[in-house]
Amino acid sequence: MDFELLKKTQPTFIKGIHNAYKKNRIVQIYLFEGARGTKTIEAAYYLASLILCEGDNKPCGECLSCKRIRKDIHPRIFDVNPMRTTIKKEQVDNLEREFSLVSLEEGKRVFIIEDIDKATPAAANGLLKFLEETNAGSYGILITENLQGVLSTIKSRAQIISFSRVSKEVLFQEYQAKGVDEEVARVLTTLTNDTEAGMKLIAEDKVLDTIELVRSLTKSLYDGRDPLLVMHEEGRFLIDEVNKELNMMFIDLLITITNDRLYYLLGQKEQIIFKETLDSIESVEDVDYKKTYNQIEKLLEYKQRSRYNVNTELMYMDMLIEMRKI
Repeated sequence: MDFELLKKTQPTFIKGIHNAYKKNRIVQIYLFEGARGTKTIEAAYYLASLILCEGDNKPCGECLSCKRIRKDIHPRIFDVNPMRTTIKKEQVDNLEREFSLVSLEEGKRVFIIEDIDKATPAAANGLLKFLEETNAGSYGILITENLQGVLSTIKSRAQIISFSRVSKEVLFQEYQAKGVDEEVARVLTTLTNDTEAGMKLIAEDKVLDTIELVRSLTKSLYDGRDPLLVMHEEGRFLIDEVNKELNMMFIDLLITITNDRLYYLLGQKEQIIFKETLDSIESVEDVDYKKTYNQIEKLLEYKQRSRYNVNTELMYMDMLIEMRKI
């Protein structure tokens, strides 16, 4: 478990939790809420390190407890994850049973429940009883990406800490550190707030193909190629794709690069995502503002249409014909 990115992206949390510890104000139950990629799980283990650390400068990272936590093998930390799609009553029962027994090791204990909003009603009610009976020396950290989905009775028994979204600049730097191409890195920061999710997208190949297709279609507006032919030759994989999310991502990226053309016209190059692509087009400065704005509106219409069951190939052909007419 590496805490460096957590420290970099969530300094307010780090400062706040250390102040609470120094003032002896660590509460027994926390509820961490934040979007995917905001390092809430890392934060839970960081807090556990602070609570269980045996060193002087907590968390020291050098004591046995800290080393165990970094390797995810600490015997006094209990992590509960959804089974398939939900947290079940038996998981809460097992947790309660574990905390009712004498620990093999003396000392404080911590339980972490991920995606608490996915608890079944029976599990949530069982957990509520468990929280009410939590003994001194036991600490709980509940984690959610959907605060509205958590029972109000559970929220009332926890101190809620909200995590801010990671800045795109930090995400960009992380992708760069992983060797991702600059333009692809900027594109990924628009698709997800989580670098791990972004690297998984890259591993799936189709995302890189989609980015390249968006580049080719944009260039075809300036080099005389027929965008319908480009789509037919390079976009077959997307036409045959049954995953609506990938198709919606494609239209989102078309909207992004079309919007970039407006930024290019306005001289706001720091806002541009597809900077290298637009820099490679000699006549990109001949952008017609009104025409490009109308193209964005048309793309938004087709994005809405893509949510329904439509013939994907016909929709794309119609979309490109409409874009060419504007």
